[in-house]
Amino acid sequence: MDIQTYISSGKLELFVLGDLNETEQQEVLSMAKKYPEIQEELKAIEAAMFAFDQASGKKPSDAVKSKIFASLDAAGDETADEVPPSGQAKPVEKEVKLYPGINPWKPFAVAASLAAVLAIGVAGYFAYRYFDAEERYAIALQQNAILAEDVQSNQVKLNELDKSMEKLLAGNFERIPMKGEGLPMQEDALVDVFWDRESREVLLSVNQLADLDENSDYQLWAIGADGPVGIGLVNAADKLNLQSMQEAGEAQAFAITIEPKGGSESPTLEKLVVLGEIS
Repeated sequence: MDIQTYISSGKLELFVLGDLNETEQQEVLSMAKKYPEIQEELKAIEAAMFAFDQASGKKPSDAVKSKIFASLDAAGDETADEVPPSGQAKPVEKEVKLYPGINPWKPFAVAASLAAVLAIGVAGYFAYRYFDAEERYAIALQQNAILAEDVQSNQVKLNELDKSMEKLLAGNFERIPMKGEGLPMQEDALVDVFWDRESREVLLSVNQLADLDENSDYQLWAIGADGPVGIGLVNAADKLNLQSMQEAGEAQAFAITIEPKGGSESPTLEKLVVLGEIS
C-alpha cells in the first residue's frame, strides 16, 4: 500500500466532510488504525477545517465538535486496542457515522465552487467579446486599407484623365469614331480616335474591346495614301481613358487589328476589329 498515494487521493478530506458512505468510512477508520501516518493526516485536516471556520467567523456547534472528536477517538482507540487482554471477550466495534448532518463549512465550499464557476463564465464571456471586437477591428483596418488603395488608384487615374482632357481641349482635335459593326471579329467593338492635324498628335479612348489571349495585341493603324502605318498598341483594359499614340502626319482612316504579341509591320486584315473613316 502506497500511503502517500492514499493520503493524496482526497478520500481523507471527504471522510472529514462526511461525504463518504458507510463502507468507505469504515475503510478510512481501518486504514487509520493500521497506519499512523493516515491518523496524523486526519488530525491535520480537522485542525485545518477548524482554523478555516474560526477565520471565517463562523464557529461549529458543540455537538458537531463532540462528534468529530468522538470519531477521532474511536479511530485512536482502535489503534491502541489491537490485542485484547487474555480471558476477555473481544470488544464489539461500534459503527461511527461521522458528520451525519450538514457540516458547518460545507456551505462555504459550495459557495466557493459556485463563485469559481461564475467567475470562469464571466471571464469566458468577456474574453469572447474582446476577441470578437479585435477581429472586427482587424477586418475594419483591412477594409480601410483596401479603400485607401482604391482611392489612391482612382486619384491617379483622375489626374491622368485631367492631363489628357487639358491636352484635348488645348489642341484642335477631331474625333473619329471607329466601330466593329459589319466586321466579322467584334461587331460590338467601339473605339474613339482624336487626331490633331496640325500637331499630328493622336489620342485614343477604348469604349468596348474584348480581352485577348496573352499572345496577341491590338494595334492601331493610320491609313494614308501610302497605305497603313502602325502607330501604337492599344490597351483594351484601359477603358474610358485617353491613351497617347504615335503621331500621324497623314490619314484618311484609322483601324485596329489583332496582331501577334508586340505588333506587326503590316496589318492582318483578316483580323480587322474596328474601322473609322475621316470625313
